[in-house]
Amino acid sequence: MRALAPSTNGYVERDGVRVYYESYGDGDPTVFLLMPDLIVQSQAWKAQVPFLARHYRVVVIDPRGNGKSDSPGSPELFSTRQFIDDAWAVLDRIEVEQAVLVGLCTGAGHAVMMAAEVPSRVLGVCAINPGLALSPPHPFKVAHDFDAVLDSDDGWNKLNRHYWRRDWPGFARFFFGEMFPEPHSSKQLEDCVTWACGTTVDAMLAESDAPASTQYDAADICRQVTCPVLVITGSEDHCQSPERGRKVAELTGGDLVVIEGAGHLPQARDPVKVNLLLRDFVRRAGTTSRTT
Repeated sequence: MRALAPSTNGYVERDGVRVYYESYGDGDPTVFLLMPDLIVQSQAWKAQVPFLARHYRVVVIDPRGNGKSDSPGSPELFSTRQFIDDAWAVLDRIEVEQAVLVGLCTGAGHAVMMAAEVPSRVLGVCAINPGLALSPPHPFKVAHDFDAVLDSDDGWNKLNRHYWRRDWPGFARFFFGEMFPEPHSSKQLEDCVTWACGTTVDAMLAESDAPASTQYDAADICRQVTCPVLVITGSEDHCQSPERGRKVAELTGGDLVVIEGAGHLPQARDPVKVNLLLRDFVRRAGTTSRTT
């Protein structure tokens, strides 16, 4: 049972792929919560939606490949461009001209790209553990070739094409165990593994094989952002290097909040702190937009 039912919901369709969205509340401005990756569903924001919807209109989306959205078969249909265009299409469908974008991991990168791409439509960006390539990745994540046949499935060797095909639920349990270094995270871990099993190995591999975004210069994109920016970074993030968050804040002129001891998913593990940060940031971004 959900704490709050959506006021509207539906699908947008682009090139035969349907993407599901929900909208809650009717306050101003609109807050669009962007998914980190197709490994989870829009329910990953379940601790934010009821709180933020008291004050603002809140929009969430199931990423293509998971939840109620379609799962296309071609890697080209899982490119960065496709995910960003899905987000624009949802805003167009619900007739929202301007919104504050909140993204986690890859979704944070998409939010920054959208703010650089169409500044007039983005009132502010909150980037949580942003997944922009502004610093080297964690060494343990790239120690082994994703495509190679490995001799061991230990630890981060599970980040591997062949292991995914053998035991996707096993990877999901390992991965989200790493994403929650905080003690007493069993419920959050259980939720994320369940959502990860809502996608398929074929969809995850299609996203991994999607055309590389080599045309994007992450630092240049950050410099183009003119709206208010808040970066929230967990000091113990095992997915994205915390240095990436620091650089997003530096390059955009944004504010940086480091949550000591937090992992990759602070919106799930420390929702009160994150919710209050989001509420105050959205209020500030909305006020700034009306006075400039």
